[in-house]
Amino acid sequence: MLRANNEITSVMSSYVELKRAGRDFVCSCPFHSERTPSCHVYSETQSFYCFGCHAGGDVITFIRLIEHLEYMESVRFLAQRAGMAMPEDAGNDDTSKKRARMLEMNREAARYFRDILNSPEGREGLEYIQNRQLTHNTIVKYGLGYAPDGWHNLQYFLRKKGYTDDEMEEGALLARRNNSVYDKFRRRVMFPIIDRRGNVIAFGGRALEKDAPAKYLNSDETLVFHKRENLFSLNFAKNTKEKFLILCEGYMDVITLNQAGFDCAIATLGTAITPQQVNIMKQYAPEVIISYDSDGAGQNAAMKAINLLSEAGVASRVLVIPDAKDPDEYIKKFGAESFRQLLGKTATALDHEFGRLKAGIDLTVPAGKSEFLKKAVPFLATIHTDTDRMVYISEAAKLSGQSPGAITDLVNDRRRHNAYGEHKKEERELIQSKTRRDPINPDSTDYPREERAERGIIAYLFHSPDLLPRVEKSLSPGDFPTEFNRRVYTKCAECIRSGEKLDITAISGEFTVEEVGRITGICRQADTVPYSIPRLDEYIRVLIGHRREKDDKPVSEMSDEELLRKMEELRARKRK
Repeated sequence: MLRANNEITSVMSSYVELKRAGRDFVCSCPFHSERTPSCHVYSETQSFYCFGCHAGGDVITFIRLIEHLEYMESVRFLAQRAGMAMPEDAGNDDTSKKRARMLEMNREAARYFRDILNSPEGREGLEYIQNRQLTHNTIVKYGLGYAPDGWHNLQYFLRKKGYTDDEMEEGALLARRNNSVYDKFRRRVMFPIIDRRGNVIAFGGRALEKDAPAKYLNSDETLVFHKRENLFSLNFAKNTKEKFLILCEGYMDVITLNQAGFDCAIATLGTAITPQQVNIMKQYAPEVIISYDSDGAGQNAAMKAINLLSEAGVASRVLVIPDAKDPDEYIKKFGAESFRQLLGKTATALDHEFGRLKAGIDLTVPAGKSEFLKKAVPFLATIHTDTDRMVYISEAAKLSGQSPGAITDLVNDRRRHNAYGEHKKEERELIQSKTRRDPINPDSTDYPREERAERGIIAYLFHSPDLLPRVEKSLSPGDFPTEFNRRVYTKCAECIRSGEKLDITAISGEFTVEEVGRITGICRQADTVPYSIPRLDEYIRVLIGHRREKDDKPVSEMSDEELLRKMEELRARKRK
Protein backbone atom coordinates (compact mmCIF):
# COMPACT_ATOMS: atom_id res chain seq x y z
CA MET A 1 0.00 0.00 0.00
CA LEU A 2 2.81 2.43 0.87
CA ARG A 3 4.48 1.92 -2.48
CA ALA A 4 1.17 2.09 -4.35
CA ASN A 5 0.53 5.51 -2.81
CA ASN A 6 4.07 6.68 -3.60
CA GLU A 7 4.55 5.84 -7.27
CA ILE A 8 8.29 6.08 -7.91
CA THR A 9 8.14 8.50 -10.85
CA SER A 10 5.91 10.82 -8.85
CA VAL A 11 8.32 10.83 -5.90
CA MET A 12 11.50 11.12 -7.95
CA SER A 13 10.11 13.92 -10.13
CA SER A 14 10.04 16.06 -6.98
CA TYR A 15 13.82 15.84 -6.92
CA VAL A 16 14.98 15.31 -10.54
CA GLU A 17 13.75 15.99 -14.06
CA LEU A 18 12.51 12.74 -15.59
CA LYS A 19 12.47 12.20 -19.34
CA ARG A 20 10.53 9.39 -20.97
CA ALA A 21 12.56 6.67 -22.67
CA GLY A 22 10.19 4.10 -24.16
CA ARG A 23 8.12 2.59 -21.37
CA ASP A 24 10.46 3.93 -18.71
CA PHE A 25 12.26 7.14 -17.74
CA VAL A 26 15.81 8.46 -17.49
CA CYS A 27 17.32 11.31 -15.52
CA SER A 28 20.64 12.75 -14.46
CA CYS A 29 21.56 10.85 -11.32
CA PRO A 30 21.10 12.96 -8.17
CA PHE A 31 23.80 10.98 -6.38
CA HIS A 32 26.77 11.82 -8.60
CA SER A 33 27.70 14.51 -11.12
CA GLU A 34 27.20 13.60 -14.78
CA ARG A 35 26.54 15.21 -18.15
CA THR A 36 24.71 12.28 -19.77
CA PRO A 37 21.74 10.81 -17.87
CA SER A 38 22.57 7.31 -16.65
CA CYS A 39 19.85 6.82 -14.04
CA HIS A 40 16.91 4.72 -15.27
CA VAL A 41 13.50 4.57 -13.61
CA TYR A 42 11.44 1.45 -14.29
CA SER A 43 7.69 1.88 -13.96
CA GLU A 44 6.90 -1.84 -14.17
CA THR A 45 9.09 -2.82 -11.23
CA GLN A 46 8.81 0.53 -9.41
CA SER A 47 12.58 0.73 -9.14
CA PHE A 48 15.52 2.83 -10.28
CA TYR A 49 19.13 2.06 -11.13
CA CYS A 50 22.07 4.28 -12.04
CA PHE A 51 24.52 2.61 -14.41
CA GLY A 52 27.09 5.26 -13.47
CA CYS A 53 27.38 5.11 -9.68
CA HIS A 54 25.31 1.90 -9.19
CA ALA A 55 22.80 3.45 -6.79
CA GLY A 56 19.48 1.69 -7.07
CA GLY A 57 16.44 0.23 -5.39
CA ASP A 58 12.79 1.05 -4.79
CA VAL A 59 11.11 4.28 -3.75
CA ILE A 60 12.05 3.70 -0.11
CA THR A 61 15.71 3.29 -1.04
CA PHE A 62 15.55 6.48 -3.09
CA ILE A 63 14.27 8.44 -0.10
CA ARG A 64 16.86 6.80 2.16
CA LEU A 65 19.60 8.03 -0.17
CA ILE A 66 18.39 11.50 -1.06
CA GLU A 67 17.06 12.47 2.38
CA HIS A 68 19.76 10.61 4.36
CA LEU A 69 17.24 8.65 6.40
CA GLU A 70 17.21 5.18 7.89
CA TYR A 71 14.77 2.59 6.58
CA MET A 72 11.88 3.16 9.00
CA GLU A 73 12.36 6.94 8.83
CA SER A 74 11.96 6.71 5.06
CA VAL A 75 8.81 4.65 5.48
CA ARG A 76 7.41 7.34 7.81
CA PHE A 77 8.44 10.06 5.35
CA LEU A 78 6.54 8.37 2.51
CA ALA A 79 3.56 7.56 4.72
CA GLN A 80 3.26 11.23 5.67
CA ARG A 81 3.65 12.24 2.02
CA ALA A 82 0.73 10.00 1.07
CA GLY A 83 -1.40 10.95 4.09
CA MET A 84 -1.26 7.41 5.44
CA ALA A 85 -1.34 6.36 9.07
CA MET A 86 2.03 5.08 10.19
CA PRO A 87 1.96 2.04 12.48
CA GLU A 88 4.35 2.31 15.39
CA ASP A 89 6.23 -0.86 14.56
CA ALA A 90 9.72 0.57 14.59
CA GLY A 91 10.38 0.09 18.30
CA ASN A 92 13.50 -1.93 17.65
CA ASP A 93 14.98 0.46 15.12
CA ASP A 94 17.92 1.56 17.26
CA THR A 95 19.46 3.78 14.59
CA SER A 96 16.25 5.72 14.10
CA LYS A 97 15.95 6.22 17.86
CA LYS A 98 19.54 7.39 18.05
CA ARG A 99 19.04 9.77 15.15
CA ALA A 100 15.86 11.23 16.67
CA ARG A 101 17.59 11.69 20.03
CA MET A 102 20.56 13.45 18.40
CA LEU A 103 18.24 15.83 16.55
CA GLU A 104 16.41 16.68 19.77
CA MET A 105 19.76 17.21 21.54
CA ASN A 106 20.77 19.62 18.76
CA ARG A 107 17.48 21.46 19.18
CA GLU A 108 18.11 21.80 22.92
CA ALA A 109 21.62 23.10 22.19
CA ALA A 110 20.19 25.66 19.75
CA ARG A 111 17.72 26.83 22.41
CA TYR A 112 20.58 27.12 24.90
CA PHE A 113 22.71 29.25 22.55
CA ARG A 114 19.67 31.43 21.71
CA ASP A 115 18.85 32.02 25.38
CA ILE A 116 22.46 32.87 26.18
CA LEU A 117 22.51 35.44 23.35
CA ASN A 118 19.54 37.18 24.94
CA SER A 119 21.07 37.15 28.42
CA PRO A 120 23.74 39.40 30.00
CA GLU A 121 26.24 36.58 29.37
CA GLY A 122 25.67 36.92 25.63
CA ARG A 123 26.07 40.68 25.37
CA GLU A 124 29.33 40.42 23.42
CA GLY A 125 27.72 38.16 20.83
CA LEU A 126 24.61 40.30 20.51
CA GLU A 127 26.71 43.42 19.99
CA TYR A 128 28.61 41.70 17.18
CA ILE A 129 25.35 40.66 15.47
CA GLN A 130 23.81 44.11 15.86
CA ASN A 131 26.98 45.72 14.47
CA ARG A 132 26.42 43.56 11.39
CA GLN A 133 23.04 45.35 11.10
CA LEU A 134 20.89 42.27 11.52
CA THR A 135 17.37 42.95 12.76
CA HIS A 136 15.64 41.21 15.65
CA ASN A 137 13.36 39.38 13.19
CA THR A 138 16.37 38.06 11.25
CA ILE A 139 18.09 36.93 14.45
CA VAL A 140 14.96 35.01 15.42
CA LYS A 141 14.39 33.66 11.90
CA TYR A 142 17.86 32.08 11.75
CA GLY A 143 17.90 31.07 15.42
CA LEU A 144 21.21 32.83 16.01
CA GLY A 145 22.84 32.29 19.38
CA TYR A 146 26.02 32.62 21.41
CA ALA A 147 28.35 30.07 22.99
CA PRO A 148 29.84 31.70 26.10
CA ASP A 149 33.47 31.50 27.11
CA GLY A 150 34.11 28.42 29.23
CA TRP A 151 34.90 24.74 28.84
CA HIS A 152 31.77 23.02 30.16
CA ASN A 153 28.75 25.35 29.87
CA LEU A 154 26.81 23.43 27.21
CA GLN A 155 28.00 20.10 28.60
CA TYR A 156 26.50 20.73 32.04
CA PHE A 157 23.29 22.16 30.54
CA LEU A 158 22.69 19.09 28.38
CA ARG A 159 23.56 16.73 31.22
CA LYS A 160 20.63 18.23 33.15
CA LYS A 161 18.46 17.48 30.11
CA GLY A 162 19.41 13.81 30.36
CA TYR A 163 22.07 13.56 27.65
CA THR A 164 25.34 11.74 28.29
CA ASP A 165 28.83 12.96 27.48
CA ASP A 166 29.15 10.14 24.94
CA GLU A 167 26.01 11.35 23.16
CA MET A 168 27.27 14.94 23.11
CA GLU A 169 30.66 13.86 21.77
CA GLU A 170 29.05 11.70 19.11
CA GLY A 171 26.86 14.66 18.17
CA ALA A 172 29.97 16.87 17.75
CA LEU A 173 28.94 19.23 20.57
CA LEU A 174 31.88 18.18 22.73
CA ALA A 175 35.50 17.74 21.71
CA ARG A 176 38.02 15.41 23.34
CA ARG A 177 41.59 15.96 24.42
CA ASN A 178 43.36 13.01 26.01
CA ASN A 179 40.81 11.59 28.47
CA SER A 180 38.64 14.67 28.99
CA VAL A 181 35.82 16.26 27.00
CA TYR A 182 34.89 19.94 26.74
CA ASP A 183 32.58 22.26 24.82
CA LYS A 184 33.56 22.40 21.15
CA PHE A 185 32.14 25.92 20.68
CA ARG A 186 33.33 28.66 23.04
CA ARG A 187 33.02 32.45 22.74
CA ARG A 188 31.45 32.21 19.31
CA VAL A 189 28.33 33.55 17.61
CA MET A 190 26.35 30.42 16.73
CA PHE A 191 24.59 29.67 13.43
CA PRO A 192 22.30 26.62 13.58
CA ILE A 193 22.44 24.58 10.37
CA ILE A 194 18.92 23.42 9.52
CA ASP A 195 18.00 20.79 6.95
CA ARG A 196 15.12 20.90 4.48
CA ARG A 197 12.74 19.33 7.01
CA GLY A 198 13.48 21.91 9.71
CA ASN A 199 15.80 19.78 11.84
CA VAL A 200 18.84 21.33 13.52
CA ILE A 201 21.57 19.04 12.20
CA ALA A 202 24.76 20.98 13.08
CA PHE A 203 26.26 24.35 14.00
CA GLY A 204 28.67 26.91 12.66
CA GLY A 205 30.46 29.21 15.09
CA ARG A 206 32.08 32.59 14.35
CA ALA A 207 34.93 33.43 16.75
CA LEU A 208 34.94 36.82 18.44
CA GLU A 209 38.62 36.58 19.39
CA LYS A 210 40.77 38.29 16.75
CA ASP A 211 43.58 35.76 17.19
CA ALA A 212 41.34 32.66 17.25
CA PRO A 213 42.90 29.66 15.41
CA ALA A 214 39.78 29.37 13.23
CA LYS A 215 37.55 32.32 12.37
CA TYR A 216 34.69 29.93 11.57
CA LEU A 217 34.31 26.50 13.16
CA ASN A 218 31.78 23.97 11.88
CA SER A 219 30.43 20.79 13.42
CA ASP A 220 32.18 17.57 12.52
CA GLU A 221 30.18 15.01 10.56
CA THR A 222 27.69 12.99 12.58
CA LEU A 223 24.86 10.54 12.10
CA VAL A 224 22.60 13.45 11.10
CA PHE A 225 25.08 15.82 9.44
CA HIS A 226 26.94 15.30 6.15
CA LYS A 227 28.50 18.62 5.20
CA ARG A 228 29.11 17.65 1.56
CA GLU A 229 25.39 17.01 1.12
CA ASN A 230 23.82 20.04 2.82
CA LEU A 231 23.55 23.77 2.16
CA PHE A 232 23.11 26.60 4.64
CA SER A 233 19.67 28.33 4.42
CA LEU A 234 18.27 25.81 1.94
CA ASN A 235 15.33 25.44 4.35
CA PHE A 236 14.34 28.97 3.23
CA ALA A 237 15.68 28.95 -0.33
CA LYS A 238 13.70 25.83 -1.26
CA ASN A 239 10.51 27.94 -1.16
CA THR A 240 11.82 30.89 -3.17
CA LYS A 241 9.82 32.24 -6.10
CA GLU A 242 13.01 33.30 -7.87
CA LYS A 243 14.18 31.28 -10.88
CA PHE A 244 17.72 31.17 -9.56
CA LEU A 245 19.76 30.51 -6.42
CA ILE A 246 22.53 32.83 -5.20
CA LEU A 247 25.55 30.82 -4.05
CA CYS A 248 27.57 32.69 -1.42
CA GLU A 249 30.72 31.92 0.52
CA GLY A 250 29.61 32.56 4.07
CA TYR A 251 26.76 32.58 6.55
CA MET A 252 26.66 36.37 6.96
CA ASP A 253 26.38 36.95 3.20
CA VAL A 254 23.40 34.59 3.07
CA ILE A 255 21.66 36.10 6.10
CA THR A 256 22.19 39.67 4.89
CA LEU A 257 20.80 38.78 1.46
CA ASN A 258 17.81 37.05 3.02
CA GLN A 259 17.12 40.06 5.22
CA ALA A 260 17.29 42.26 2.10
CA GLY A 261 14.61 40.17 0.41
CA PHE A 262 16.71 37.60 -1.46
CA ASP A 263 15.45 34.37 0.07
CA CYS A 264 17.20 32.34 -2.63
CA ALA A 265 20.66 32.76 -1.05
CA ILE A 266 22.57 29.67 0.13
CA ALA A 267 26.13 28.74 1.10
CA THR A 268 28.27 25.64 1.36
CA LEU A 269 29.31 24.46 4.82
CA GLY A 270 33.00 24.99 5.32
CA THR A 271 33.99 22.97 2.26
CA ALA A 272 34.48 23.66 -1.42
CA ILE A 273 31.36 23.04 -3.48
CA THR A 274 30.68 19.34 -4.09
CA PRO A 275 28.81 17.39 -6.82
CA GLN A 276 26.23 16.37 -4.21
CA GLN A 277 25.49 20.02 -3.41
CA VAL A 278 25.20 20.84 -7.11
CA ASN A 279 22.63 18.07 -7.54
CA ILE A 280 20.63 19.48 -4.62
CA MET A 281 20.65 22.97 -6.18
CA LYS A 282 19.48 21.47 -9.45
CA GLN A 283 16.30 20.28 -7.71
CA TYR A 284 15.26 23.82 -6.81
CA ALA A 285 16.35 26.16 -9.60
CA PRO A 286 17.51 25.96 -13.23
CA GLU A 287 20.21 28.59 -12.69
CA VAL A 288 22.78 29.50 -10.04
CA ILE A 289 24.37 32.93 -9.63
CA ILE A 290 27.83 32.55 -8.09
CA SER A 291 28.56 35.35 -5.63
CA TYR A 292 31.98 34.62 -4.18
CA ASP A 293 34.54 37.02 -2.76
CA SER A 294 36.64 38.89 -5.30
CA ASP A 295 39.97 37.71 -3.89
CA GLY A 296 42.07 34.95 -5.44
CA ALA A 297 40.63 32.20 -3.28
CA GLY A 298 37.10 33.31 -4.11
CA GLN A 299 37.80 33.34 -7.85
CA ASN A 300 39.36 29.87 -7.76
CA ALA A 301 36.33 28.59 -5.86
CA ALA A 302 34.06 30.21 -8.46
CA MET A 303 35.85 28.36 -11.27
CA LYS A 304 35.33 25.03 -9.52
CA ALA A 305 31.64 25.86 -9.03
CA ILE A 306 31.28 26.79 -12.72
CA ASN A 307 32.77 23.47 -13.83
CA LEU A 308 30.63 21.36 -11.49
CA LEU A 309 27.45 23.24 -12.40
CA SER A 310 28.22 22.88 -16.10
CA GLU A 311 28.83 19.14 -15.76
CA ALA A 312 25.45 18.77 -14.04
CA GLY A 313 23.70 20.79 -16.77
CA VAL A 314 22.92 23.76 -14.50
CA ALA A 315 23.17 27.24 -16.05
CA SER A 316 25.38 29.61 -14.09
CA ARG A 317 26.28 33.27 -13.98
CA VAL A 318 29.01 35.05 -12.05
CA LEU A 319 28.28 38.14 -10.01
CA VAL A 320 31.05 40.74 -10.10
CA ILE A 321 30.64 43.06 -7.12
CA PRO A 322 32.15 46.53 -7.62
CA ASP A 323 33.46 48.58 -4.71
CA ALA A 324 32.82 45.84 -2.15
CA LYS A 325 34.39 42.53 -1.24
CA ASP A 326 31.14 40.57 -0.79
CA PRO A 327 27.31 40.89 -0.96
CA ASP A 328 27.09 41.76 2.73
CA GLU A 329 29.34 44.81 2.32
CA TYR A 330 27.71 45.85 -0.98
CA ILE A 331 24.17 45.86 0.41
CA LYS A 332 25.26 47.85 3.45
CA LYS A 333 26.87 50.44 1.14
CA PHE A 334 24.37 50.65 -1.71
CA GLY A 335 21.16 48.93 -0.64
CA ALA A 336 19.01 45.99 -1.76
CA GLU A 337 17.62 47.62 -4.91
CA SER A 338 21.09 48.37 -6.23
CA PHE A 339 22.05 44.75 -5.59
CA ARG A 340 19.01 43.53 -7.55
CA GLN A 341 20.08 45.70 -10.49
CA LEU A 342 23.55 44.20 -10.17
CA LEU A 343 22.06 40.72 -10.47
CA GLY A 344 20.51 41.70 -13.80
CA LYS A 345 23.93 42.63 -15.15
CA THR A 346 25.65 39.37 -14.30
CA ALA A 347 27.59 37.70 -17.08
CA THR A 348 27.27 34.06 -17.99
CA ALA A 349 29.94 31.91 -16.43
CA LEU A 350 31.69 31.45 -19.80
CA ASP A 351 31.66 35.18 -20.53
CA HIS A 352 33.09 35.85 -17.10
CA GLU A 353 35.90 33.35 -17.46
CA PHE A 354 36.68 34.44 -21.01
CA GLY A 355 36.91 38.03 -19.79
CA ARG A 356 39.40 36.98 -17.12
CA LEU A 357 41.65 35.44 -19.77
CA LYS A 358 42.29 38.72 -21.51
CA ALA A 359 42.46 40.89 -18.38
CA GLY A 360 45.78 42.70 -18.11
CA ILE A 361 47.06 41.54 -21.53
CA ASP A 362 48.05 43.99 -24.27
CA LEU A 363 46.38 42.48 -27.33
CA THR A 364 47.86 45.07 -29.67
CA VAL A 365 51.29 43.43 -29.63
CA PRO A 366 52.32 39.93 -30.83
CA ALA A 367 53.61 38.91 -27.37
CA GLY A 368 50.23 39.79 -25.83
CA LYS A 369 48.32 37.83 -28.46
CA SER A 370 50.55 34.83 -27.87
CA GLU A 371 50.08 35.07 -24.10
CA PHE A 372 46.30 35.27 -24.60
CA LEU A 373 46.24 32.17 -26.83
CA LYS A 374 48.27 30.18 -24.31
CA LYS A 375 45.55 30.89 -21.74
CA ALA A 376 42.60 30.65 -24.10
CA VAL A 377 43.26 27.26 -25.72
CA PRO A 378 43.15 25.22 -22.46
CA PHE A 379 39.98 27.09 -21.45
CA LEU A 380 38.28 26.56 -24.82
CA ALA A 381 39.10 22.86 -24.66
CA THR A 382 37.09 22.53 -21.46
CA ILE A 383 33.85 23.84 -23.01
CA HIS A 384 31.63 20.80 -23.48
CA THR A 385 28.95 22.26 -25.80
CA ASP A 386 30.00 22.39 -29.47
CA THR A 387 28.01 25.57 -30.17
CA ASP A 388 29.45 27.46 -27.21
CA ARG A 389 32.96 26.31 -28.10
CA MET A 390 32.58 27.55 -31.69
CA VAL A 391 31.34 30.97 -30.49
CA TYR A 392 34.27 31.51 -28.14
CA ILE A 393 36.78 30.19 -30.67
CA SER A 394 35.49 32.87 -33.03
CA GLU A 395 35.96 35.53 -30.33
CA ALA A 396 39.46 34.25 -29.58
CA ALA A 397 40.30 34.43 -33.29
CA LYS A 398 39.27 38.10 -33.48
CA LEU A 399 41.32 39.02 -30.42
CA SER A 400 44.45 37.12 -31.43
CA GLY A 401 44.39 37.82 -35.17
CA GLN A 402 44.45 34.10 -35.97
CA SER A 403 41.99 32.21 -38.16
CA PRO A 404 39.16 30.29 -36.42
CA GLY A 405 40.36 27.14 -38.19
CA ALA A 406 43.87 27.45 -36.74
CA ILE A 407 42.54 27.93 -33.21
CA THR A 408 40.08 25.07 -33.70
CA ASP A 409 43.00 22.79 -34.58
CA LEU A 410 44.84 23.86 -31.40
CA VAL A 411 41.74 23.35 -29.28
CA ASN A 412 40.97 19.93 -30.78
CA ASP A 413 44.55 18.86 -30.18
CA ARG A 414 44.21 19.93 -26.57
CA ARG A 415 40.90 18.09 -26.27
CA ARG A 416 42.52 14.92 -27.59
CA HIS A 417 45.31 15.38 -25.06
CA ASN A 418 42.73 15.83 -22.27
CA ALA A 419 40.76 12.80 -23.45
CA TYR A 420 43.92 10.67 -23.51
CA GLY A 421 44.71 11.81 -19.97
CA GLU A 422 41.21 10.89 -18.83
CA HIS A 423 41.47 7.51 -20.55
CA LYS A 424 44.78 6.74 -18.84
CA LYS A 425 43.30 7.83 -15.52
CA GLU A 426 40.35 5.46 -16.04
CA GLU A 427 42.74 2.64 -16.89
CA ARG A 428 44.72 3.27 -13.71
CA GLU A 429 41.53 3.32 -11.66
CA LEU A 430 40.37 0.09 -13.33
CA ILE A 431 43.67 -1.63 -12.54
CA GLN A 432 43.53 -0.36 -8.96
CA SER A 433 39.92 -1.51 -8.60
CA LYS A 434 40.91 -5.02 -9.64
CA THR A 435 43.48 -5.14 -6.85
CA ARG A 436 41.04 -3.76 -4.26
CA ARG A 437 38.46 -5.91 -2.57
CA ASP A 438 34.83 -5.18 -3.33
CA PRO A 439 33.55 -3.33 -0.22
CA ILE A 440 30.07 -4.85 -0.56
CA ASN A 441 31.10 -8.41 -1.46
CA PRO A 442 34.80 -8.79 -0.55
CA ASP A 443 34.66 -12.57 -1.09
CA SER A 444 34.11 -12.02 -4.83
CA THR A 445 37.87 -11.58 -5.33
CA ASP A 446 38.48 -15.13 -4.08
CA TYR A 447 35.58 -16.70 -5.97
CA PRO A 448 35.08 -14.74 -9.22
CA ARG A 449 33.50 -17.60 -11.23
CA GLU A 450 31.28 -18.72 -8.39
CA GLU A 451 30.24 -15.15 -7.59
CA ARG A 452 29.01 -14.67 -11.18
CA ALA A 453 26.96 -17.88 -10.83
CA GLU A 454 25.52 -16.68 -7.52
CA ARG A 455 24.43 -13.40 -9.13
CA GLY A 456 22.84 -15.34 -11.97
CA ILE A 457 20.78 -17.48 -9.60
CA ILE A 458 19.64 -14.44 -7.58
CA ALA A 459 18.56 -12.67 -10.77
CA TYR A 460 16.62 -15.79 -11.83
CA LEU A 461 14.72 -15.83 -8.54
CA PHE A 462 13.62 -12.22 -9.04
CA HIS A 463 12.62 -12.99 -12.62
CA SER A 464 11.03 -16.42 -12.01
CA PRO A 465 10.40 -17.08 -8.29
CA ASP A 466 8.70 -20.37 -9.20
CA LEU A 467 12.14 -21.79 -10.03
CA LEU A 468 13.23 -21.79 -6.37
CA PRO A 469 12.44 -25.53 -5.95
CA ARG A 470 14.72 -26.27 -8.92
CA VAL A 471 17.55 -24.40 -7.19
CA GLU A 472 16.89 -25.87 -3.73
CA LYS A 473 16.86 -29.38 -5.16
CA SER A 474 20.60 -29.05 -5.83
CA LEU A 475 21.87 -26.24 -3.58
CA SER A 476 21.67 -24.99 -0.02
CA PRO A 477 22.68 -21.49 1.16
CA GLY A 478 25.97 -22.97 2.32
CA ASP A 479 26.89 -23.66 -1.32
CA PHE A 480 27.13 -19.89 -1.94
CA PRO A 481 30.79 -19.12 -1.14
CA THR A 482 30.40 -15.33 -0.88
CA GLU A 483 28.78 -14.11 2.32
CA PHE A 484 26.88 -11.19 0.74
CA ASN A 485 25.26 -13.22 -2.04
CA ARG A 486 24.48 -15.97 0.45
CA ARG A 487 22.53 -13.44 2.56
CA VAL A 488 20.67 -12.17 -0.50
CA TYR A 489 19.81 -15.69 -1.68
CA THR A 490 18.62 -16.70 1.80
CA LYS A 491 16.37 -13.65 2.09
CA CYS A 492 14.95 -14.18 -1.40
CA ALA A 493 14.22 -17.85 -0.66
CA GLU A 494 12.50 -16.95 2.63
CA CYS A 495 10.35 -14.39 0.84
CA ILE A 496 9.28 -16.82 -1.89
CA ARG A 497 8.51 -19.63 0.57
CA SER A 498 6.31 -17.32 2.63
CA GLY A 499 4.24 -16.53 -0.47
CA GLU A 500 5.28 -12.87 -0.48
CA LYS A 501 5.92 -11.17 -3.82
CA LEU A 502 9.68 -11.04 -4.36
CA ASP A 503 10.83 -7.57 -5.34
CA ILE A 504 13.32 -4.98 -4.08
CA THR A 505 10.80 -3.56 -1.61
CA ALA A 506 10.27 -6.99 -0.02
CA ILE A 507 13.92 -7.32 0.97
CA SER A 508 15.29 -3.75 1.13
CA GLY A 509 14.68 -3.38 4.86
CA GLU A 510 17.30 -6.07 5.52
CA PHE A 511 20.13 -4.34 3.64
CA THR A 512 22.02 -1.05 3.50
CA VAL A 513 21.30 1.39 0.66
CA GLU A 514 24.61 0.40 -0.97
CA GLU A 515 23.66 -3.27 -0.79
CA VAL A 516 20.20 -2.56 -2.21
CA GLY A 517 21.90 -0.77 -5.10
CA ARG A 518 24.04 -3.86 -5.73
CA ILE A 519 21.00 -6.17 -5.66
CA THR A 520 19.16 -3.90 -8.10
CA GLY A 521 22.22 -3.92 -10.35
CA ILE A 522 22.33 -7.74 -10.28
CA CYS A 523 18.81 -7.84 -11.63
CA ARG A 524 19.24 -5.06 -14.20
CA GLN A 525 22.52 -6.33 -15.60
CA ALA A 526 21.14 -9.88 -15.87
CA ASP A 527 18.32 -8.56 -18.05
CA THR A 528 20.78 -8.06 -20.92
CA VAL A 529 20.89 -11.85 -21.53
CA PRO A 530 17.75 -13.96 -22.21
CA TYR A 531 16.59 -16.07 -19.27
CA SER A 532 16.61 -19.80 -19.97
CA ILE A 533 16.56 -23.00 -17.93
CA PRO A 534 19.87 -24.29 -19.39
CA ARG A 535 21.52 -21.04 -18.30
CA LEU A 536 20.17 -21.42 -14.76
CA ASP A 537 21.32 -25.04 -14.66
CA GLU A 538 24.82 -23.94 -15.68
CA TYR A 539 24.94 -21.53 -12.73
CA ILE A 540 23.83 -24.34 -10.43
CA ARG A 541 26.52 -26.67 -11.85
CA VAL A 542 29.22 -24.08 -11.10
CA LEU A 543 28.26 -23.98 -7.42
CA ILE A 544 27.92 -27.77 -7.24
CA GLY A 545 31.43 -28.02 -8.68
CA HIS A 546 32.72 -25.62 -6.06
CA ARG A 547 31.06 -27.68 -3.33
CA ARG A 548 32.72 -30.87 -4.60
CA GLU A 549 36.12 -29.19 -4.67
CA LYS A 550 35.52 -28.02 -1.12
CA ASP A 551 34.42 -31.49 0.00
CA ASP A 552 37.59 -32.99 -1.41
CA LYS A 553 39.76 -30.63 0.64
CA PRO A 554 41.44 -32.27 3.66
CA VAL A 555 40.06 -31.16 7.02
CA SER A 556 43.48 -29.84 7.96
CA GLU A 557 43.30 -27.34 5.08
CA MET A 558 39.77 -26.11 5.79
CA SER A 559 39.08 -22.70 7.28
CA ASP A 560 37.05 -22.54 10.48
CA GLU A 561 33.99 -21.46 8.48
CA GLU A 562 34.42 -24.33 5.98
CA LEU A 563 34.86 -26.84 8.79
CA LEU A 564 31.71 -25.68 10.56
CA ARG A 565 29.80 -25.79 7.30
CA LYS A 566 31.09 -29.31 6.60
CA MET A 567 29.99 -30.50 10.03
CA GLU A 568 26.54 -28.98 9.55
CA GLU A 569 26.16 -30.69 6.19
CA LEU A 570 27.13 -34.05 7.70
CA ARG A 571 24.59 -33.59 10.50
CA ALA A 572 21.93 -32.68 7.94
CA ARG A 573 22.65 -35.86 5.94
CA LYS A 574 22.31 -38.00 9.10
CA ARG A 575 18.95 -36.42 9.89
CA LYS A 576 17.75 -37.37 6.41
